[in-house]
Amino acid sequence: MRRSLKFNSGLTSLASVLIVIGVIVIFGGIYLLAGQYKPSQALREEQIIGGDKDPHGCLIAAGYSWCDATQTCIRQWETYCTDAESKTAVFNCDDEKTITATFYPADDQYVDLILSDKRALSAPRTISASGARYAKADETLVFWNKGDTAFITEDDITTFENCVTGI
Repeated sequence: MRRSLKFNSGLTSLASVLIVIGVIVIFGGIYLLAGQYKPSQALREEQIIGGDKDPHGCLIAAGYSWCDATQTCIRQWETYCTDAESKTAVFNCDDEKTITATFYPADDQYVDLILSDKRALSAPRTISASGARYAKADETLVFWNKGDTAFITEDDITTFENCVTGI
C-alpha cells in the first residue's frame, strides 16, 4: 500500500508543476495578445531591413542615388543623370510593342528606354558605323536607332523589331 501512495504523491507533484507551467503560459499568451507588449521604437527601427537613405533621402537598398543635375533620386541603370535637354520619341513596333526613348542631344552619351513590357533602363552610346547604337556593358541589350526607325536585340535575338516613330 505504501508503494502505491508514493507513486500517487509523485504523480500529484508532477501534475501540480505542469498545471502551474500551463497557467503561466496561458497568462503570458493573453498578455501578449492583448497588446500589452510593445517593443521600444528604437528596437523597431533597428529591425527595418533596407531602410537606409543617403543624405538626400534616396533609398539606397532600392538602388537610388542622388542626381545633382536633376535634383532627384534616380536609379542610374534606368535614368541618365544629366541636365541636358531631352527629346523623347515613341517607337511603335511589330506585335503591338513600343519603345519610349529619351535622348539627350546636347551630350548624347546615354538613352533612357521604357519598353512596353514595363522595363526601364538607361544604356550608354557605343560605336556604330551608321546610326546610333546604345548597349549595356555586357551587350545583353542593344538599342539601334537610325532616323525614325529603331530595334532592340537581347542576347543577339531581335525582341523589338520594325519600330517606327513620327518625331
